[in-house]
Order: sequence, then C-alpha cells, then structure tokens
Amino acid sequence: MASSMDIMHKLREMFGQQNCSDRQIAIKGLVFTKMVEGTSIRDHMLKMMGYLNELEVLGAMLDGESQVDMVLASLPPSFNDFVMNCHMSKMSMTLTELLNHLQSTEDLQKKNKKSSFLVEANVVSTPKPKGKGKRKGKGQGSKKNILKVKNKKTFKKKSTNTNDTCFHCGKVD
Repeated sequence: MASSMDIMHKLREMFGQQNCSDRQIAIKGLVFTKMVEGTSIRDHMLKMMGYLNELEVLGAMLDGESQVDMVLASLPPSFNDFVMNCHMSKMSMTLTELLNHLQSTEDLQKKNKKSSFLVEANVVSTPKPKGKGKRKGKGQGSKKNILKVKNKKTFKKKSTNTNDTCFHCGKVD
C-alpha cells in the first residue's frame, strides 16, 4: 500500500461492521454517563474525554462546541450555576480548559461547603442567651445616661485656678 491513508481505508473496509458497533457503544457510554454528586470532576472529565477520543478514532465527527455541550449536560445539579454562566457568556473553550474551569469551581464549592459547615457547627454549639426583651435605661447609650452626662457637664463648677483641676468633677488635685 502506498500511504497510511490507504491502509486505514482498507482496514475500515475489512472491520467496518465492528467499527460501527464500537462507535455505538462509545456513543451510548458518552450519552448515558452522568456525574454522581460528590465524585471528582477530574475523574468524570477524563472518562468523558476518553469516550470522545474513542469516537473520534472510530470516525464520529463531533465539533469542539458539541463536545463541551455534551460534557456540560452530564454534570450534576451542583454545577448548574457554572453551566448557566457558560451558556450566558457564550464561552468557547477546549475540553482541557473546561476541565481546569470545572476543577476551580469544584474547589470553590468544597471551600464554601466547609465554611458553611463551620458556621452551622458554631451556631449549633453556642446557644444564644434568652432575654426578656429590650433593656431600657441600663445600657451605655440609653437616654437617661446621656442626660446625666449632659447635666454633669452643664452643672460643673468652674474653677478659677486652671492648675490641676479635674475636668469631670471640677475639684482641684
């Protein structure tokens, strides 16, 4: 045979029937693969990329955009915001770029889940004191205390001697 293309053409003729069934199995695996919540996005992406590569070798023609759409359709509901963002911003990316973005999103989700768990654990472990309503007149900023402070300032005795006089009570030290 003259070229590798001739060899591939001859092999397709010889094993074409097997090629068709392999392609159907790969398509079925790609279409019915769904990521289970809580599993690694990297493992899922590698599995999906394996199916897509197998289809490409078997002669199935899928453009890059369709490949990304098929991967996005296989994600669990926890990635819905990411998928919506991709569709709204009409991002065009390769599968490896998608993998990197999804890993970043997964890391953020894990970090947010841990911080929300810590907040929930703190709320549960520290009970709030039970009060009987607002405390009136006893806090520092209450109206009564403010009036007392104003009254003390207005009724201060002014000392003629400015040496060592207390500004609070007006007494000479």
